[in-house]
Amino acid sequence: MSVAVAVIDSGVNPQHPHVKGVAGGVGFYPGADGGVETTPDFHDAIGHGTAVAGIIREGLPAARLFALKIFWDSLRASAKLLGAALAWAVDRRIKVIHLSLGTANPAHRPALERICRQAFDRELVVVASARGPDDDIWPSALKTVVGVFWDPTCGPGRISYHPGRPIAFGAHGWPRALPGLPQERNFRGHSFAAAHVTAEVARLLAGNPSAGPDWVRQQLTKKLACKPKRYDISSYWR
Repeated sequence: MSVAVAVIDSGVNPQHPHVKGVAGGVGFYPGADGGVETTPDFHDAIGHGTAVAGIIREGLPAARLFALKIFWDSLRASAKLLGAALAWAVDRRIKVIHLSLGTANPAHRPALERICRQAFDRELVVVASARGPDDDIWPSALKTVVGVFWDPTCGPGRISYHPGRPIAFGAHGWPRALPGLPQERNFRGHSFAAAHVTAEVARLLAGNPSAGPDWVRQQLTKKLACKPKRYDISSYWR
């Protein structure tokens, strides 16, 4: 069964062979009055969101991908853009919402907590990247969100579980290989670990579309294949 997945990132290139089309998309950018404006342009000039979307497409070929672009010239975006993209996905009840970013600024926590609670109450699953199991970053560390970091002990298809930690799940941190490009020169990091978990979440929900975040979390804890260890959250993060 098809599952709708929103990718909040640098946009997506629908023509990329790893992506093979999207169901729709929108770009969010700062308005002149300090608000947020939207555009139908979700072209990915960086490649990051396309790599994330490729992981999800490989995990669930039937996924209906929505490209929500908030990164433009670099992999940085304001909390306002993040909040607007999240609200767009929640308002449209997109079942799985992937985030490749977060904020350590506590001033932004209340607004993110509200919108992620709305997603949770609507049985939507938010998956967000973090820098380690003890990372104090939002929205990844919220109880309503599936937080994921790059666990170097996890190979492809493996997920580690860290009960009692702010970020409960770890995963493989590499995207799909690109022909002619050595893997060490490719993107890598916590964003792609989160994408692998997003793909697994989408696969789970394809078989049980009425399920919500609590059921998904229970299913993920069954995929305990990596040995937990201590991590330095100052490690490389993309």
